[in-house]
Amino acid sequence: MATGQDEAAARVRVLAWLRIIPAVNGDGFRAALLETSTEGELLGFGVTGGGDWREVGGPVAALFRAAAHLPTLAVARVDELPVGILGEVPQPVAPFCLVGAPGRRADSGVSWAKARPAPASPAERAFAALMARRDPFEPLERAAVALRMALADAHFRQAAQIPGLDMLFSLPKDPARSGGSMGQDLASRLRAVLAAPPGLPPVDADAPLEWAGELMPFQQDGVRALLEMDRLLLADDMGLGKTVQAVAALRILAARDKTGPALVIAPASVLDQWRRELAKWAPELSAIVVRGSADDRTWQWRARKDVTLVGYETLRSDAGRIRALRPPGEVWSAVVADEAQRIKNRNNTSQAVKSFSRIRSWALTGTPVENHEDELASIMEFVDHRKDAPPARYHPGPALSKRHRELQLRRRKGDVLADLPPKLETKLTVGLRPDQRRSYDVAEREGTVYLRSLGANVTVQHILELITRLKQICNFDPKTGSSSKMDDIKDKLREITARGNKALIFSQYANDISGVGAVVRYLQEFGPLALMGEVPVKERFSIVERFRTSDRHKVMVISLRAGGVGLNLQEASYVFHLDRWWNPAVERQAEDRAHRIGQTAKLNVIKFICADTIEERIDRILEEKQQLFDELVDDVSMDLSIRLNRKELLGLFGI
Repeated sequence: MATGQDEAAARVRVLAWLRIIPAVNGDGFRAALLETSTEGELLGFGVTGGGDWREVGGPVAALFRAAAHLPTLAVARVDELPVGILGEVPQPVAPFCLVGAPGRRADSGVSWAKARPAPASPAERAFAALMARRDPFEPLERAAVALRMALADAHFRQAAQIPGLDMLFSLPKDPARSGGSMGQDLASRLRAVLAAPPGLPPVDADAPLEWAGELMPFQQDGVRALLEMDRLLLADDMGLGKTVQAVAALRILAARDKTGPALVIAPASVLDQWRRELAKWAPELSAIVVRGSADDRTWQWRARKDVTLVGYETLRSDAGRIRALRPPGEVWSAVVADEAQRIKNRNNTSQAVKSFSRIRSWALTGTPVENHEDELASIMEFVDHRKDAPPARYHPGPALSKRHRELQLRRRKGDVLADLPPKLETKLTVGLRPDQRRSYDVAEREGTVYLRSLGANVTVQHILELITRLKQICNFDPKTGSSSKMDDIKDKLREITARGNKALIFSQYANDISGVGAVVRYLQEFGPLALMGEVPVKERFSIVERFRTSDRHKVMVISLRAGGVGLNLQEASYVFHLDRWWNPAVERQAEDRAHRIGQTAKLNVIKFICADTIEERIDRILEEKQQLFDELVDDVSMDLSIRLNRKELLGLFGI
């Protein structure tokens, strides 16, 4: 993409100055992170602390996560960093420059935590600009002074109750406008201490806007469409980089001096992924994630950042108070609804998303319809938003179809990624082991008798409960733990891993008897990692990184719902579906965690079906319905557990 002088002038290189000092009583430590531009402009200031030097890494990592920006270059006192701390700092983090003491100018007083920045890189130029100053590391001392000032303030100490992160200051640019509360008075005094001394020359003012990599032509087209249209449904296939396209568009909007904050609403599991993409593709944009306790979220909503990131559930919880925490009459420059199928139903969540006053409405989803056309209508009501007009209201029919064609941009992998290796799908039918067969036959016979006994009182829920019980027996025998599927998977994994390949195994069940827990126990020789819905969001990134970088972990076992979004796992070249989901679109979402940009090997997808069981009957229905799905929803499949009626479900058991 071409970049002009307006974009170049908006470039800001961010420096992070880390200070760690002993607590006043000598017990534990306190740390501060001062953020400045290369020219010395104050961008942010955070404070944290702890009671044990061995635990300093976690709080410091929290400082970097909560900072306004991710830096181009980080600077710290080498004598203040405990061994191993940099291994805990979240990635991507800039090169870490370690200095012996403030005021050092010569390279002899400087070392690097890992490797020196690459020649002509932003970090290398930022470092050269620092070394050209009379006192290059003077901000380190300012950070320490401000840290001691904050800790000496009684009101601050009383307010600092946030675990792992005591306080993140959004310091006002004009101290005279800071008001009269004690917290704002402290912020004003901190700004005076942290402000750069006058006379710092501008650095690299004419440098072009740099990009972390080359966007593919279809991605550039997507960015242009986002910039040209204030209403867009970006419905590319999963794995084509919708997040990167949106981030690039937000960056160019800011570089064109189209001021105003942006709001990104996404599933909680992908917020950190958004933060990383912003740091990589738009490093000068400040960002904050709204999450944590209600008190945490209060100051996070009040923070003045370029991009605010929030999960759908958090947004629903905070919907009634957001307007009071934001500036009066605020209009967001853009509201981005990622994985926009989350607003397919007209409920409190979608109402909250649609309620924001905004200039641009961008929806990102590879599955704008999962079950029926009315879901598309709800999403389009968000997209087709006019600032000064009544809210749009759509219903299935010609008007919706016409507007959908006008506002949707959809590209399929096969159309735009000629070099993406193919995805080979195989349905593998296996017989139940003898003990599984005995358990299965008893369960189906007794379950059918029970359904018949209910007569006219039988419900869809009764039928689905029996189907679930039978599908779980197809995975593992509940008495012996044996599994014909797992025997086959284990044999295949020994061959797969011997060739240096990795695999993903998906199950819709997370329990230890028939789901993820049982699979992990069965495959211990392959160092399996488990990822389920109850895993905290902040731990998911660590699990994924271990799978991606460690040769010890050959397999990741994922509950289907937990793995449907927010994972990039191109390292895997095999995907096993232990059991079938009602909705083929959900299965494809899971497969696309591996079949996406960056995949270099053919992706082998194996779907297991147990012979002469409920699984065969479900598979036949899926095949019969697929043609109808393709005609109605452009290769986005409906959820059979909703679409099938009571008669069709009873037909699975010959009733």
